[in-house]
Amino acid sequence: MKASRLPHKAIGLFDVISSLIERGIYLGKLPVGVKSVEMVTSESIRIMFIDRIDYNLLYQVAVRSGFSVDARGYPPRIVDKGNIVARVGSRSDPGADRNIFIYLFPTSANSMSMYMRVIAARYGILDPLNNKINVEKLLRYNLKVIGFVEKYRKNRYKNLIKELKL
Repeated sequence: MKASRLPHKAIGLFDVISSLIERGIYLGKLPVGVKSVEMVTSESIRIMFIDRIDYNLLYQVAVRSGFSVDARGYPPRIVDKGNIVARVGSRSDPGADRNIFIYLFPTSANSMSMYMRVIAARYGILDPLNNKINVEKLLRYNLKVIGFVEKYRKNRYKNLIKELKL
């Protein structure tokens, strides 16, 4: 079988974000519907889509993922137990409302802002007495947040994904 006919693994946001976190860079092909993915800080990642965010779909996916939505006079924020886990870009952000910013816990307590340290302690991710991270809880939380955006992406671009698989 020719190499060009071998089935290829579809690239997902998990692949891209994992590379960004581990290596600080991702140079491969981006997932369908995604224009760019950038690590803004050790705690935040900006995912720019090729189209404006579909708010109705975003809200549906957020609720199905166990989050709530706060959109009181500003771009929507996706919230988990009072903690903002994601937000839609505002007019002042490059790409404006084609972006979703996600907030993840870094793997090092020293890389966390005081705000994230408090949240990490509340979730049981960080033991504030000894600064130790519960890696299992950290990964579970981060995967839930990335999974939420990946579900949004797959639902938003499902027709385009189907076309590319043919």
